[in-house]
Amino acid sequence: MINTKEELFHDSNLSDFVESYRISIISKRDKWYSFSNITWNPYIREIGIYSFISFSDFLITGNQIIKDTVPKKSIGTQRYKYTIIQPLKESRLVYKESNFHASISLLDYFPYYELLYNKKPSTESFEHMIASYFTRCKSKVSVELHAKPKIIKKNFDCIGFKEHTWGLYPYSLINCDSRVVVHFRDQTIAFRYIEYNGTSFSYGCISRKNGNMALVLVELEFLSIKNAMLESSEFTYKDAQDDIDLIVSRPIKSQTIDVPKKVKKSHVHVVSFSDFTVIGTNKKGYGIEEHYISYDRLKNTL
Repeated sequence: MINTKEELFHDSNLSDFVESYRISIISKRDKWYSFSNITWNPYIREIGIYSFISFSDFLITGNQIIKDTVPKKSIGTQRYKYTIIQPLKESRLVYKESNFHASISLLDYFPYYELLYNKKPSTESFEHMIASYFTRCKSKVSVELHAKPKIIKKNFDCIGFKEHTWGLYPYSLINCDSRVVVHFRDQTIAFRYIEYNGTSFSYGCISRKNGNMALVLVELEFLSIKNAMLESSEFTYKDAQDDIDLIVSRPIKSQTIDVPKKVKKSHVHVVSFSDFTVIGTNKKGYGIEEHYISYDRLKNTL
């Protein structure tokens, strides 16, 4: 079972060890879409912060590197800061630009879905390489945007999602790594699909306020990325009650994320806010998807 210490950053002397916090907040009504990925590489003592925000059709992106540092409960710079207020309960995001300021409070709301291993990470199989947990959150957003000729100020509540992952991540050996998060009124479907070293691995759940139902299998059916932009994706999933369905995405706003130098010629990394349809029930949702995939693998997804 997860404990509060796991919310804090982990240390390691392994060169492939990477830790990440992924945080997404969406309010279609208020035209707010934001995604942040904070990564920590303890081997080189480096923090990376990627942010992608769309608000009232204004696009703000950022990519910061902080060297020679050790993360604490508050991570970042004046431009971007993530603070863990109460582990596994409350956290806060702050964005500051010359014409833009936003403060976001995140309250962990749904039960955590956990993928935790006590043993030391091993590259024998992906399931022993990482540990992870995620939850749907309640988000309170306060934002001010100075956009000529007007100033836009808003305060609103919406859905958020937080994922914390740590472990070994050999970028060049991973053919595909897809994350999908789909929100509905009373539930969230979240899963991850990975192809590593010739085998596939997946995990995820259908999360509700009263508990989680595990997804026992996820399979990639279709993925189209052209000119470094996501066009569509399709995944089949099977839940713990043996129900099988297909979920199809329609991207709304897509962006490319820089990959490490050693895989610039072999891999692409995209993130997209998307609308989703569960084909079997025709249920409509919205959320975020992220795909890190080799160009060779991408040719075989069409």
